[in-house]
Amino acid sequence: MNYIILAIETSLDCCSITIHKKKYIYSISKICKKKHTEIILPMIKKALSYTETKFNELNFIALAKGPGNFTSLRISTSIAQSLSISLQIPIIGISTLKIMAEKVWRKYKKKQILVAINAKKGYLYWAEYIRVSSIWKGRKTEILIDEESVEKKIKNIKTIWTTSGDGWKTIKYENPLIKKYNIFFPSSKDLIPLAILAIKNKKTHQPSEISPNYLNNIL
Repeated sequence: MNYIILAIETSLDCCSITIHKKKYIYSISKICKKKHTEIILPMIKKALSYTETKFNELNFIALAKGPGNFTSLRISTSIAQSLSISLQIPIIGISTLKIMAEKVWRKYKKKQILVAINAKKGYLYWAEYIRVSSIWKGRKTEILIDEESVEKKIKNIKTIWTTSGDGWKTIKYENPLIKKYNIFFPSSKDLIPLAILAIKNKKTHQPSEISPNYLNNIL
C-alpha cells in the first residue's frame, strides 16, 4: 500500500504525531500538558519535513478521537477536519482506549487488555479489549466508571489480563491474574495499524462525521 497517513494523538498530556509513508514510519512525541495548541502544528510540520512529505501528498488522516482531555481533543479534531477539507482526504477516527490496547500488543503481544485512563476526580475511562486475529473486540465495554465499580470489576476477573493506561497508577485493588505494565500514554504510532485496517474495510469518514468522544456514559 503506497498511501501516506498522518496520525494525530493528543488525548492526554502527550502530543504524538506519526507519518506512515509506504513501509516507513516516523513518529515524534512530546509531553505538552495544556500546550497542545502551540505544539501540534509545528510537530506535524516537523514530521512532514523529516519524511520529505508535502501536505498535498497525504492520503488519509488518522485521529485519536478520545476519550481524554476536553480541550486537546477539540483542538486535534479541528486540525484534522481542516486538513481533511482543504486536502479533500478522509479521516479515520480511532478510540483512544483501543489505541492503548494496540500499544500493549505492539510491545508485548498480549491479547486481553484492561484499559484505564484517569478522568475527572474519582472516575476512570475504562475498556476491556480482546484481540481476535487482527481485530480488537470491546468497543461496547468503553465506559466512564467510578473507582468503586472498577474494584468490583477487578475482583471478578477470572482469566489473565494485561493493563494499559495511567489509571492503573491510582487503582489500589489487586488481582494476581492482572499483569501490570508501565504503559501510561497512547502513541500515534499505534494508530497506524488500526487506520490501515479501517482503510481496508472502507471505514473512513468525511470531516463532518468526526467528533471527539468524551464518553460521558457513567456506569
